[in-house]
Amino acid sequence: MRLLVVEDDRALVAALYDGLTAHGFAVDCVRSAECALDAFGINPYDLLVLDLGLPGNDGLTLLQKLRQRQDPIPVLILTARGALSDRVAGLDGGADDYVQKPFAFPELVARIRALLRRGIPVAATVLSISDLEVDPVRFEVRRGGVPIVLTTKEFAILEYFVRHAGELVTRTMLLEHCWDESYDGLSNLVDVHVSRLRRKLEGGGRAPLLHTIRGAGFILDSRSR
Repeated sequence: MRLLVVEDDRALVAALYDGLTAHGFAVDCVRSAECALDAFGINPYDLLVLDLGLPGNDGLTLLQKLRQRQDPIPVLILTARGALSDRVAGLDGGADDYVQKPFAFPELVARIRALLRRGIPVAATVLSISDLEVDPVRFEVRRGGVPIVLTTKEFAILEYFVRHAGELVTRTMLLEHCWDESYDGLSNLVDVHVSRLRRKLEGGGRAPLLHTIRGAGFILDSRSR
């Protein structure tokens, strides 16, 4: 999942980037509402982490602009403003959650994951296809009941595949949702990670799940191709 963090405190930006990437998210960071709008024009994001006290246009102005154009992206406000009036303004303005600084990082990650799960039936919190089960909350993967150990990047890629099971997933789609802007698009890093993921999923003679569609991308599907 790819997140956009809008925060002007450099130290906090660094901490958020390191912490969120360690939890398997692809993270882009900008320091103003204007830069955030530019980023939205370039990349698709799955969730926005938004500070209110930004230079220039504040976070509420950015939020209002997003909602006015019917952008449904989940928004978590992360701010030092703790007054009831600020919380009400943020939530009424279109935010989905509101976290006051200082905050506990595990709680922030839990709230982000909760927002990303919205719209998914409770029974589908553990994602599955065939005998493969992926638990985004516990960061656990099992196939046929046997645990599979993945890196954070492999887990992010697999989660995206499972959420789009049976659909063609292009390399561009994986880049947009599983890597941040520091990725070198000229490298074959996507193919390397997908190849490693496939070996872990299909090792030991297990039936193929992750199929390469030559010249197009990949499909996670239990049916043979």
